[in-house]
Amino acid sequence: MFYIRTLLLAAITTFGLSACNWQESSTATTQKVADLDHLAIGYQKSSLSAITLKSDPTLLKKHFPHTHIEWKEFPAGPQLLEALAVGSVDFGLVGNTPPLFAQAGNKKLVYVAYEHYYPKSLGLLVHQDSSIRHLQQLKGKRIALQRGSSAHDLLDQVLRRANLTWQDIKPIWLAPADARAAFEQKSIDAWMIWEPFQSVALQDGKARVLTDAQTFAPSYSFVMAHPEFIQQHPQAAKQYIAAADDAAKWVVKHHHKAEQLYSQAIGIPIDLADIVVKKREQPTLLYPINHDVISAQQQIADRFSAEKLIPQHIKVAEFVSSATP
Repeated sequence: MFYIRTLLLAAITTFGLSACNWQESSTATTQKVADLDHLAIGYQKSSLSAITLKSDPTLLKKHFPHTHIEWKEFPAGPQLLEALAVGSVDFGLVGNTPPLFAQAGNKKLVYVAYEHYYPKSLGLLVHQDSSIRHLQQLKGKRIALQRGSSAHDLLDQVLRRANLTWQDIKPIWLAPADARAAFEQKSIDAWMIWEPFQSVALQDGKARVLTDAQTFAPSYSFVMAHPEFIQQHPQAAKQYIAAADDAAKWVVKHHHKAEQLYSQAIGIPIDLADIVVKKREQPTLLYPINHDVISAQQQIADRFSAEKLIPQHIKVAEFVSSATP
């Protein structure tokens, strides 16, 4: 862990992660990085900021004028972090849980920044005609979710609230697309899923939300990076954050265009795109990792460790402590 702390301290000292500096950099011309020829960004279709950056190359070119940008799509956070850990991706935005599973698996990664995750964007769906009306009725049910995703954490909290354990249900580990098919075929009883999959499932009235994240602890999404990439290109994190914030502000300023962009990228009707976009924080900006965010992550890690959901106890701060203001 000394390696990680030393690496982080050197990187953070160089590019000075502070909220003030990040906001300033989004309106100023960013320092050129002549030695950064290639940047690989992992993304999920659920990320509007990533879709905006990918669709409008000028937003990234402003901050990476001499860099070839490569985009790599992943179905969920765990798959993205697998690629990041082996160095095939440099940056990627994921939910709160994937980094914990990756860290517990001794994967190479580092927290770079966070954004607020809107609680209505993640929920547990059941069929409209399902007899399930209360959380306690989940006992014995088949519930689909992506292992190691933010859905994993929320379902864990739901079970605890219902005084149930993982042994009381039948978890079905499926990526979003496969889970959607299983849900439509009624081969599962419930589905813990995020946007835009949630709104798509709700559009025809055949599904309803049993519960969402509104009454649970606040959640975050994180920009993650490969530590060796940060060590070699410390300025790149600051530049990427500035570009992502530019995209977030563009979404607010051009709401209708953002909806059209999201609709086309995801392949959903414009009215559904409107629902998903309006669920986001306006604008959805990135912030430096702070003590409260570290504490929230550590609480999840401690819970997962106690319940044997991850193979070892981990300390989140060992990967982000040098980045705190």
